[in-house]
Amino acid sequence: MRKSKNFLKAFSLIFLVLLVGAEASGRFAVNLSPSVRPRLFFLVRHPAAITKGDYVIFRPEHMDPYINGKTLVKKVTCDEGDQLTEKGMGYFCNGSVYLGRAKDFSLKGERLKNFVYNGVIPKGFCFVEGSNINSYDSRYWGFLKKSDIEACAYPVF
Repeated sequence: MRKSKNFLKAFSLIFLVLLVGAEASGRFAVNLSPSVRPRLFFLVRHPAAITKGDYVIFRPEHMDPYINGKTLVKKVTCDEGDQLTEKGMGYFCNGSVYLGRAKDFSLKGERLKNFVYNGVIPKGFCFVEGSNINSYDSRYWGFLKKSDIEACAYPVF
């Protein structure tokens, strides 16, 4: 019994060291924000294609002062060429896929302004969201330029 506990501890330590090493080399990313459910991602830098359903990593330096300087992980929920519709602060992709609803106030009580757009998403852009209702995402700051995406992030767990 004691040997199995020691083995488990050693294995856990080795796994942690490997994980930290892999993160340092830029192959894995750990998400600590409650904005997105997966916590560990395998990264593919400079992906050939980004499509609906992909998780992406980006730094929104020019988008919003609230999130400047942060690295964000979000999921592409509506892509270039898709029809995005906003109805009463609710968002729909291609008319029937409900994406979520914008909130009136942040967790800090600050008034939020939602992104209003009804039309086809332009080429080179996408609409991204977190999986948490409190995620600060495209519902508030609009489209993400695909050229600003640093990596596709594939969930490990």
